[in-house]
Amino acid sequence: MHDLSATVVAIATPAGRGGLGCIRISGGRAFEIAQQLFAPAKRLPSAGGAPRFGRFLDREAAPLDHGYLLYFAPGRSFTGEATAELWTHGSPAVLQELIDASIAAGAVAAGPGEFTYRALRNGRIDLARGEAIHDLIEARTRYQARVAFEQTEGSLSRRIAPLREQLEEWIARGEAAVEFVEESETHLGSGDLARAIAAAREECDQLQASYQRGRVVRDGARLVLVGRPNVGKSSLFNRLLESDRAIVTEIAGTTRDTLEEDLNLNGVPVRLVDTAGLREVQDLVEREGVGRAKRALEEADLVLLVLDGSRRPDDLELETLRRAKDEVGRWVAVTNKSDLSAAQPVEQTLAVSAHRGDGIDQLREQLAAQLSAGEMRETPTITNSRHAAAIERAQSSLAGAAVALEQGLSEELVLEDLQQARRELGEITGEFGIDDLYDRVFTTFCIGK
Repeated sequence: MHDLSATVVAIATPAGRGGLGCIRISGGRAFEIAQQLFAPAKRLPSAGGAPRFGRFLDREAAPLDHGYLLYFAPGRSFTGEATAELWTHGSPAVLQELIDASIAAGAVAAGPGEFTYRALRNGRIDLARGEAIHDLIEARTRYQARVAFEQTEGSLSRRIAPLREQLEEWIARGEAAVEFVEESETHLGSGDLARAIAAAREECDQLQASYQRGRVVRDGARLVLVGRPNVGKSSLFNRLLESDRAIVTEIAGTTRDTLEEDLNLNGVPVRLVDTAGLREVQDLVEREGVGRAKRALEEADLVLLVLDGSRRPDDLELETLRRAKDEVGRWVAVTNKSDLSAAQPVEQTLAVSAHRGDGIDQLREQLAAQLSAGEMRETPTITNSRHAAAIERAQSSLAGAAVALEQGLSEELVLEDLQQARRELGEITGEFGIDDLYDRVFTTFCIGK
């Protein structure tokens, strides 16, 4: 998929028009190709020098636009290779012509994630940091961006490094004990290996525990509003969005289909879903709406049950409340219409007014806390499902090593499990990466990064 000997080119700025556009060329011929597309106003930039102003030329060497050329020497660029960047106006026509001119001069169109892939293969970053770059680009909230940025800085890699080093030490000591069985100084201390395995398992458990919150931070969550007709679900939906997105009337059954919108909930990216009121219906359209509401409920990460404060809960609502209490962490219940003089708060629910806004800030905090499963000030270590799966496999291998040790099996079997655990951890950072793994990861990237 990736020919590292080729010089590649791509547009590095988003699609569409803008005030600024950037063409990135990386590889051994980067500066040579860039020179053919640029007529400097004074002199060409030196390697690592300041940007130089001039004109950009099309395939026929005719002036096309003016802007800046910047050259990064090998070892000083993001990819680790010689890299040239052409900063132009953000005209799609100009950018495409410069891509075509670059290819005519000998460059190859870059594939998805090509530049990040080269940074990985040239030792500039590890695989976990490369994936975090993708997450940073895709971030929809400031908190998502902060978590992704910390991982681009190596927070996950630094957390895993001591665990891998510990396993490497005990593998080396175990191999020495097997190889030099008659040498007393190579023998493993009684219980030392068991304690080391237990410590490694505990660290993996802590890493895996952070994934519940990390998954929501990275991928977002589905928050579904449910309740009887006319309890104010759509009004609450609009209040949380701070926009009149759902139609609100006093007619029961106004919402006949699910309505979905994106919401930044105190830093947690959320897909907010308004549903048809749960009830027995005869009308075919309404029946389908209620059916979709039930399916949305099954797919929800968190359910917001809305009750009507102007009346007492009926049997269906009481049954749903009991379910909410049994599934703590998956349900939040509120009593709406708290602004009414005859409002009747329901025990163990939060009183809110979608009409006036009472209690909405507290509701936001409660929902965010439930979804993030912890303080938002804490940064989850594991946010990527691939990393979580690797940690789970490492846990399994460590458990196997512990069992083999307890049962007095040969040290070779114990070491085999420890080596497998180390390989699983190495897959996170790419130490034991294979081309198929790299291809799976980098095909999810945008072209130009």
